[in-house]
Parts: sequence; structure tokens; C-alpha cells
Amino acid sequence: MLQAFRTHKRWMMFIAMIFIIPSFVVTGIYSYNRMSDSENDLATVGETSITPMDFDNAKRQYLDNLRRQLGQSFRANMLDTTEARASILAALISDRAVSLEIASEYVNVGEADAINLVKQAPAFQRDGKFSTEAYQQFLSSMGKSDEQFVLELRRDLARQMLLSSVSQTTLASNTVAQRIHDLLTEERTIRTYEIKPDRFMKTVTVTDAEAQAYYDQNKAQFAVPESVDIEYVVLSPESYKNIKASEEDIKTFYEQNLQRFSTPEQRRASHILIAVDAKKDDAQAKKEADELYKQLQAEPAKFAELAKTKSADPGSARQGGDLGFFQKGMMVPEFEKAVFSGKKGDLVAPVKTQFGYHIIRIDDIKAAQAKPLNDVRGEIEALYQQQAAIRAFAEDAETFSNMVYEQSESLQPVAERFGLKIETMKGVTRNFEHQLINPNVVEALYSFDVLEDKRNSNAIEVGTNQLLSARVVTHNREAVKTLDQVKADILDHLKNQKAVAAAQDQGKADIAKLTEKKASGSAFGEKAVISRERPGAYAYEVVTAALRPQADKLPVFTGVQTASGSYFVIEVQAAKKIEASPEQLAMRKAELAQLYSNPEQTAFISGLEQKFGAVILKDEYKPGYKPSEEEQH
Repeated sequence: MLQAFRTHKRWMMFIAMIFIIPSFVVTGIYSYNRMSDSENDLATVGETSITPMDFDNAKRQYLDNLRRQLGQSFRANMLDTTEARASILAALISDRAVSLEIASEYVNVGEADAINLVKQAPAFQRDGKFSTEAYQQFLSSMGKSDEQFVLELRRDLARQMLLSSVSQTTLASNTVAQRIHDLLTEERTIRTYEIKPDRFMKTVTVTDAEAQAYYDQNKAQFAVPESVDIEYVVLSPESYKNIKASEEDIKTFYEQNLQRFSTPEQRRASHILIAVDAKKDDAQAKKEADELYKQLQAEPAKFAELAKTKSADPGSARQGGDLGFFQKGMMVPEFEKAVFSGKKGDLVAPVKTQFGYHIIRIDDIKAAQAKPLNDVRGEIEALYQQQAAIRAFAEDAETFSNMVYEQSESLQPVAERFGLKIETMKGVTRNFEHQLINPNVVEALYSFDVLEDKRNSNAIEVGTNQLLSARVVTHNREAVKTLDQVKADILDHLKNQKAVAAAQDQGKADIAKLTEKKASGSAFGEKAVISRERPGAYAYEVVTAALRPQADKLPVFTGVQTASGSYFVIEVQAAKKIEASPEQLAMRKAELAQLYSNPEQTAFISGLEQKFGAVILKDEYKPGYKPSEEEQH
């Protein structure tokens, strides 16, 4: 099964890279921790364990992704469900099974291959060249070193390559691909006109008896759930925006963090790589490198020309050997030592690394330089304010918690003490969802002390460095709106229903007349050519209805009502099949193969889990787990 991987390792790595680099830029990669207390293990896969720490790390990463995707709609408790817990552990088990298969099958990506792929990744390209600055910014944002990232990249590339070896075995038939192409591209020439419900609104009527009957049959629709109107305060580092750094604070921070505001020395170099491989052993590679070095000593101007024709590093060869600027830690040690030991303009004799022999030219040097204090003053002030606010919050959190409890009759004292604004919110039901008013807050609001005695809630953590206390202002009991309260809405709803039905009746009558040639068809608009793939401005329902009649039965009149309530009368005049080119057919097959490969990969991973004996050790992490009443309360 892994033959495809072993035979096509190079191109499969490039395919995998397309998916991996963007995911690193967004989320990073999960690293396994095999050290644990076995009594607390959540699951075992083979001889390895999945620990609570593994689970917490994965959950934190999922939450970070959701926070970026959802913005203000994000809630910190979104994954606090039995279903989410089971899904996260299932994903960890799958990853662990794949990792064990990688190890057992000796699927490996070399460091040199990973580095070359990093240099060619679009995420790190600027003006068509690898950008050291972009790469360093990425590493800083991830909190990773170059060595750590490359190691994790190698692991993830191996994983993607293993799974690709499965998906590449999925095939789609020409017959199915052709059928899909025909369905998507078949063209219909049509004319339409729209009958809108609005034209019937003045003629339809609804009686009081009809309104009463609708109200009686749909009372649940007019039920108003129990809710509370509340006020609340939030203490967070945002509450300390007025903290300012003194001049002495700024200078001290600058001196203690000088490295943060300094640009390390960078050097620009070009190289010609003579690789040691199956075609060329070490002695042959060294001999060729020595000869090239002597030639370049005599004719230094030919460096770029020779790099393009002789270098085994395709990425830099296209640029005449140019590697751009880089700093220490970016290259393998032997190469780095040679570059940072010389001076600008030096031609360095062949240097041996794990890749082969390099002839290096040092093209330029950017000396290390610290930014002046005035250039980073604004950044320092912001950093100082941020850190000072977090410290102040940590110092005041206990006082805040004590005050809302000890002075529970009002939020005013704690608001005045910390300069907080008392916020209000109406209609908080028992199932309310909000970024701040999370289930823990809702539970507190409906507790006896807060709901009936009108006391402050305890300080509740609603996010990182965020404490909230709330109180109930008004308790709104569950009720059903009276007919008088909702009668106008009911009348509008029923009138609209009748108008929609009238539009449909009119449309069907028009189609009958057109079919019997008792109508001229002057209401139709201009001709249009549509297909499922190119629907134009037409609604989905119109396109589907136009493509439904058999091609050999045309021309024909038909109609359909859209989600807006309008009824479209359609004249389908002609049909045309579009021949598929070889390229289009290949594309359809590839799309189908990708669709088919998802269940194939799922089955493959499931087989690996069985192979290595995956076992979930905690019942509450199993799919379909139902907590007991005691656990629920």
C-alpha cells in the first residue's frame, strides 16, 4: 500500500506542503507528550498514552482557532460538552495511531528536504524569493525556534504523505465523471417572468375568526420564556488603561530588553552546491567543487552563471545562487560558520555539510543594530501598560471578589472602587448564549440568592483575566402573549400566505394558457442560457425547474415557486450538451477522487486504531456518554 509513497516521495511532499505551511501559519502543530501518570491517562494507543495534558493542549488549540474564526461570537465554553470532549479525544487517538504507523513503516522526511520546502513555501516568499524576515516573524508569532519548527514540519509532512498514499489509490470512472460533467454543464435556453405575491396583497383578506384560529393552534409560537433583566460589571486588565509609564520606567524597560529592540547581524550569501548522492560519491563531489572553486578564483564574474548550471540547489540556482539575507541559526552549522567568519566579497573554499560541498560567496553584511529609545518609545509604553495592567488586575482580583460578596445588595460600591461601568442586558433566558454571559453566569443568575433575594453573584471567571459579577434587576415569568398583542403580526402572516398561494395559482393558470396557446407570452423577458454550473442571476429553484424537463420534449412551459414566495413562469426553449475536453474530464475525475478519498482515509485510520489497540479509559470521554443526574447537578 505504501509503494506509491516510496516511488513518488518527492512530488507527494510538495503536495503535502501546500496544506501544511498555511496550517502552521494559523495554528502550529500539536506535539505528543508521552510522560504521564498512567492512572490519569484518558486513552492508550499501542504502548503510548494520551494524557489529560495532551487533551488540554489540543482543546486549547481548538479554542484558539474558534476565537480567531468567530470573533465576538466566540464563547469560552463552546467545547464544554460531552460531544466535543469525545471528538477531541477521538482526533488525538487518530493522530497517535497515524504516528505509530509512520514509525513502524519508517516513513521519514529528511531535514534537508524540509528546509528546502520551507524556502519554497509561498507563505515565506517576498518578490519571488525566500524572505528571512517573513520566516523569522512567523517563528516569533509561533514562539518556536527554527530547529523546533523544522522538526515538527518533518513529522507533519510524514503524516500527510502517509495519508496521501491512501488517497492516491482512490479512482473515479470515466463514466461517472462524464455524467457529472453533463449534469453540471448542460445548457438550457429559457425565458421567464416573475409573479410576485405583492400584487395580491390588496385583494386578499383575513377574518378575525381566521386570526383567532391561527392563534389557538399556534400558542406555543407566542410563548415568552422566563427571563431576567440584569446589570453587571467586569474587571479585567482593560480596566487599568490609565496606567502610564514614567520616564525612568521606560529607560529601565529599554535597557533590560535591549535585545528585543535590536536587529541581529544579517549576511547575504550565494552558493553553488555540489551534492553527494547516488550518482556522485564524496570524493567525486569534492573534486568537482575544488575545480569549480579554482575556476571562480580566476573568473569570479561567472559565479551566477555557474550556479545556474552546476548547483544542486534548484531554489537558489534559479537566482544565480543567491540565498538572500539570513541571520545566525538559519543555516546548518558548517555553512553558517563559513559565512559569518568571512568578510564582504570573500569567496569561501568548498565547505562540506550534510548536503554536499558548498562554494560560498559573501555578498553583503548588515551589522547588528539597536533601535534608538525614541524609535521604540511608543512600543515600550504599550508593553509597560499591558504588563502593569495585568499585574494590577492580579492584585485587585481578590478585593473585587470579596466586595461583590460582602456588599451584595448593589454593584455600585465595586463599580466606584475600580472605576467600572455598570452594564445592563435584558431578556437573559436559561438558555442564553453570549461571550460574557456564559452558562456559569446564567446558572448563577437563576440561583435562589441572586434571583429571589436580588443579591450580587459571586465573581465568575468568564475569560482569561476577566471576572464578572451580575445581579437581577427584573424577573420576567414565563407567559404567552395575548391575541391582542400578536394579532397584527398574525394578520400580516396570513395575508402573506394567501398572497403567495394566489401567485402560485396565477402562475399555474398562465402555464395552462401558454401550453394551450391561449396566451401570447408577451410577459416573458429576454432569452438567457443557463446551466447548473452557470446559473446567472436565477435562483436555484428556477435553474432546477428549467433543467428538469427532458431534452426531447422541448419546448415546454413550466413553473416554480422560490423561497421568496414569487412564482416564476418558465419557457424552456432548447437544450444543449457541452462536450467535455480531456482536461475537463480529468478535473472532474480528480474532484470525484478527492470526494471518494475522505471515507477511504477514515477507514484507513480506523484500521490503524484497531491495529494498535486504541482504548478509551475514561467513560466520560466515550462517544454517546450520558452523564448521571448527580454529574449534571
